[in-house]
Amino acid sequence: MLSKNKIEEIIRSSSQRAKKMNFTIFNRIIVRLLQPTLVPFEEVVNKIEETVPSFLFDEVDEIFVGSFSENDSRALEAYYESGAIYVTSDMPTVMDYVESIVHETAHSIEHLMGFLIYGDKKIESEFLAKRGTLERVLSANKFDTSDVDFDNPEYSEIFDLYLYKEVGYEKMDSITSGLFYSPYAATSIREYFANGFEKFFLEDREQLKKISPQLTMKIWEILGNEDEI
Repeated sequence: MLSKNKIEEIIRSSSQRAKKMNFTIFNRIIVRLLQPTLVPFEEVVNKIEETVPSFLFDEVDEIFVGSFSENDSRALEAYYESGAIYVTSDMPTVMDYVESIVHETAHSIEHLMGFLIYGDKKIESEFLAKRGTLERVLSANKFDTSDVDFDNPEYSEIFDLYLYKEVGYEKMDSITSGLFYSPYAATSIREYFANGFEKFFLEDREQLKKISPQLTMKIWEILGNEDEI
């Protein structure tokens, strides 16, 4: 039988290990490292806190870092569901984690501010106009677009696979330069918003404004900064 001192030592050791595997963002969002990461996660936390206003995380309660069936089955690095963000634990850099978490935070904001974001149809109009241009450019580059619906702003696996497999993201990079900030932004209106949200806080805000002015203005509106709209 273990002595009382030994039991207390085990409890203390277990508690210390748990603290090392857990973090908080803005002192309220619990980050649970279910598996070790390749990067020091405190740097991920610091970068997020330095970059994104805390109120934008109001719909996020927890972040889980590990291996999840949803990530594996859909080949996702991260996804948001019911107040939690699930992120794979094998990302190679701090910025990979930061980008994924900020991107999924944008999806959480859709639950809270969906009407503000999409109600006036400005982002949808901008997105569909770009989709129309994309269709014309692909046709001019000898891609068959006849069986693909470019007028549906919602996510379609058929459309996603068409861009990923038929066109290829390497080709998409050159085709969408100046049209979408990145190829993945073309897959749906929600990914268009989340991709722009991520770039707004982490990359070139002025470049985003040139490419997606309505989307950029909408993010300023969410931030409540009337001077920038």
